[in-house]
Amino acid sequence: MFLHKEMIGNFGKLFICTTPIGNLADVSFRLIETLKNADLIIAEDTRTSRKLLNRYDIKKHEMQSYHDNSSVQKTENIIERLKKGENIALVSESGTPLISDPGYKIVKRCIDENIAVTVIPGPSAAISALVASGLSVDKFIFIGFLPRQKQKIKNELEKLRNLPFTLIFYESPKRLLKLLDIILEIFGDRNACIAREITKIHEEFLRGNMLRLLDYLRKKEDSGQSLKGEIVLVVEGDTEIKIKDFKLDEIKNLLSGLIKKGLGRKEAFREIMNEYDIDRKSLYKIYITIK
Repeated sequence: MFLHKEMIGNFGKLFICTTPIGNLADVSFRLIETLKNADLIIAEDTRTSRKLLNRYDIKKHEMQSYHDNSSVQKTENIIERLKKGENIALVSESGTPLISDPGYKIVKRCIDENIAVTVIPGPSAAISALVASGLSVDKFIFIGFLPRQKQKIKNELEKLRNLPFTLIFYESPKRLLKLLDIILEIFGDRNACIAREITKIHEEFLRGNMLRLLDYLRKKEDSGQSLKGEIVLVVEGDTEIKIKDFKLDEIKNLLSGLIKKGLGRKEAFREIMNEYDIDRKSLYKIYITIK
């Protein structure tokens, strides 16, 4: 393993530019300045990106489209321009490039060639949905889009079923009901939040358990008012107490005994965690049942 350090020399720099996820007012001064000064803007969809450039009177720039299936030669042409000292801005259709969007190949080639890469941070649909979901934000996993085939979806969800982390998915509104049905089958009736059209005029957050959300969406669909727009689905992690290397009754009795002896909760937890393979979250749930 080696420590990689980017070359300062005469090379240009690649700017990974986060753009608004809906509301074009969600830009930073630094983003506007970067786009104005870039020699080239690489965009997933040049038509969408032009709207942002026009909004902020950014006119003079050369722009190229770039997709996951863009040719190797196109990637290499971008690298050559960076080597010649040009600064290039990479933008996706919305949000942060590379997150369920193209751009990884360019970033990887820049690192291989010691070309500096920097990030212009900004809006994120995944993080925005998470913090507004009402679900735990302490630990979470971004999944993005699942496969389209039902069995492949099931296989992926089986891997995630026992994780105690909040899960974040991207999904098309046309496939959302199908996904919720499969999640209910694999995970059970967990709490979730459907975030739709974040930052846009029709922004909406639907919160509840799976059965309630499915019932609501089916009624909407039956009335001809199915959901539209960009969807982020946030799903509660596995909240069942995981018992490892000990019996539940044993740990309950030990915890109860320590508390009766006058130990504070933190001290009692520390003593038990030193002796047993149990996490603090599971221990706290046991503590609540004793109290």
